[in-house]
Amino acid sequence: MRSRSKILTPLTIIALLIIVHPTTIHAQEEGRRVDRLVIPFDAANSTIDDPSLYRLEGRHIANWIITINNNLIYNPESSDAKVVLRFRNAFNTNEFLELGMTGQDRVLWFAVAKESVGYMTMYRNSNAWFPERAVMMTYAQGERLSVNNGQRIVIDRLNIEQFAIDGVEVYGRDGLDAPYSALAGVITVEVMSGNPLDNPIMSVPFIVTGAVAGIVLILLRFKRRDKDTAERSN
Repeated sequence: MRSRSKILTPLTIIALLIIVHPTTIHAQEEGRRVDRLVIPFDAANSTIDDPSLYRLEGRHIANWIITINNNLIYNPESSDAKVVLRFRNAFNTNEFLELGMTGQDRVLWFAVAKESVGYMTMYRNSNAWFPERAVMMTYAQGERLSVNNGQRIVIDRLNIEQFAIDGVEVYGRDGLDAPYSALAGVITVEVMSGNPLDNPIMSVPFIVTGAVAGIVLILLRFKRRDKDTAERSN
């Protein structure tokens, strides 16, 4: 009974973090920059050569968080139905962060285009995005990027150097002859930035990530100790 009570405490903390985190993020607007875009489905029917461009009201330079909710209804008759979002670097128009989500198999991929190294796909997997969960990109410490697919971290503290977001390009077709990718729905993109010292709420995602990691280690430690105790008892 003693070990069980110790394990319940970290589990309770995880539950509290999950409950408090989203509520806090959206409860306070003062002292930080927030841009919210509601992108209609027909943006996903734009072509790669002529994407739909959505500009933000200002540049998000440091400590930004991008939250993406994909509620598109994909074209079931197109095996290549997808939406691609390219977040542009205000410091260099040739650089972008690319996030793609397909309708079939729910493939999620993330790529980086930097002038120094070119275009690189950093992550690609099927069944990796979820309509009911947001994809989140977190940029901190002036150069480090993490990506969470709503279930787990798929990119952890990737060094992308200086990167400021000022807009997003959206497309879903590789050419005019390709079938439409989406039939209805929207994609919601929220970009939030600010100085964590002036805006403590900006540090919540990083605190939650670190806290959950620490709790998992504690749980594993207690589990191993209980296993060793059981083996000695036998």
